[in-house]
Amino acid sequence: MPNDGAVISTPSQNFLEFEPTRHRRWYERILLNTPLGYALSLLLVALVPFHLGYGYWDSPADPNQLLTLGLLALAFTVNALLSRGLSQYPGGNLIVYQLSVTAATIGVALLAITACRLGYARKPLFIGFTLLMGTQVATVLLKNRFRYTKFALVPGGRLTTPPGDRDCARFLVLKSPRDRRRFDALVVDMDAPLSDEWARFIARHNARNIPVLSGKYLNESLDGSVDLDGLSASDLRALQPNPLYLLGKRLLDVTGAILLLPVALPVLVLVALAIRLESPGPALFIQERVGGGNETFRMLKFRSMRLPDDDRGDRPRFADEEEHRITPLGRLLRRSRLDELPQLWNVLKGDMSLIGPRPEQPRFARSFDRAVPFYSYRHIIKPGITGWAQVQQGYACDVVDTRRKVEHDFYYIKHLGPVLDILIVLKTLHTMATGFGAR
Repeated sequence: MPNDGAVISTPSQNFLEFEPTRHRRWYERILLNTPLGYALSLLLVALVPFHLGYGYWDSPADPNQLLTLGLLALAFTVNALLSRGLSQYPGGNLIVYQLSVTAATIGVALLAITACRLGYARKPLFIGFTLLMGTQVATVLLKNRFRYTKFALVPGGRLTTPPGDRDCARFLVLKSPRDRRRFDALVVDMDAPLSDEWARFIARHNARNIPVLSGKYLNESLDGSVDLDGLSASDLRALQPNPLYLLGKRLLDVTGAILLLPVALPVLVLVALAIRLESPGPALFIQERVGGGNETFRMLKFRSMRLPDDDRGDRPRFADEEEHRITPLGRLLRRSRLDELPQLWNVLKGDMSLIGPRPEQPRFARSFDRAVPFYSYRHIIKPGITGWAQVQQGYACDVVDTRRKVEHDFYYIKHLGPVLDILIVLKTLHTMATGFGAR
């Protein structure tokens, strides 16, 4: 029988948001209980350091000890919220990113203590931060080993083969409606016909509060991309960014660019001198690009290629067509993404953001607009120096790659928020270190 509406998927379509619910045995409910785990970890991070530091269990009494207790509790809470937020996005639960967030939380706390000249209890503070790092490692390892979410795929349609296991998600294909294996959520192709037996199976588990998820959004949650073929005009209206967040994002862009300038200026000068010494021509490469609202602007980059020997016209080219002109220094700049550093000026001017879709050349943009559905919608926000598509996919060298890049851009627009921006920053640092996706 066709799916006539008897099966209703849960409103939340982010697969990575779901907590495991299959652990129903009494010892599993105790050992794998998330609120209980948070409570015990908070006690460990906030109170145990005073016993280890002073050798007694009395509660903190003097103002420095009370301030230290408050800082440890606050650092734990902020870290827990950020860590949980990161785990909602593809790759966010990798231990390197989770520990980076913990280290950043501790660093900000120490910076606040130093800047505000706060009194604190030294031993408990540093023991507490050490325990915080330790609990973070234990949490990630425990989640990877036991607390991953197991999704059961109802056969039919395009869900006959499970995707590879990702982060904290595992997949199994149900063999029949009498399958007794435990799972946390059902995944169904809502466009495929369902037999009466499978419809009853799904309804029975849904009544037991097992989430029923549409397979249409499977790759969106796991790959961080939006399927352009499934988009409609109503979906675009739902993807409108929050104006208040965009205002806050602009303030963060300006603040971030100003804070980066003291570090960036010496690098800018040295790189510019090195470019001039390596090959004839200007240090900067200035090119017209399409920005927010489809408005064009002049984007700055460090020149990474030798000047052409002849007049090649103004036809836009993918970078792989000009690879023979890339200088040794230029290749290093591209690999480390330092060629993008002059775009801090574009950020200060308001042409760009620190994070967003990469700006494209106007002629390419017009061509892609004809070939890729809803392409121009990616310009609803300002382009960025780095972005979700860059850290997930890397360089796009044709229309097929560009379509994939746009699907990642749409995911970023749909999930626009501070935690996703933090994950992009962490992935960008990884990209700079490894040269992922460089051309």
